[in-house]
Amino acid sequence: MKEETIVLKNLPKLSLNEFYAGKHWTKRKKIKDAYSLILAKYKHIFNDDSTYEVEYKFEFKSNPLDATNTTGMIKIIEDILFKDDSYKVIISVKASSKKSEVKEDKLTIIVKINN
Repeated sequence: MKEETIVLKNLPKLSLNEFYAGKHWTKRKKIKDAYSLILAKYKHIFNDDSTYEVEYKFEFKSNPLDATNTTGMIKIIEDILFKDDSYKVIISVKASSKKSEVKEDKLTIIVKINN
């Protein structure tokens, strides 16, 4: 098993509540486009021949989202990083959220790669 760690700072914050509230698709697309630019350099790490266990550790400088409300952000990231995000490929996901001790928005993604 191999492990990759990706650290991202200052991603646009998106709560799952915004999806429930009916945020217009153009605004959601704008956020996904911003994520795509940030994540582009990591896409090559993941292939179609492996399975993955992914842990998302969110840190927010203010008003942390609860762990389940980070799901919208996780889904966007998953769609960008993995060609296939089915249950056969992404076999587990873990999410945590807390207030940042260093006053910055940060996401640490830990990916266990099973070949």
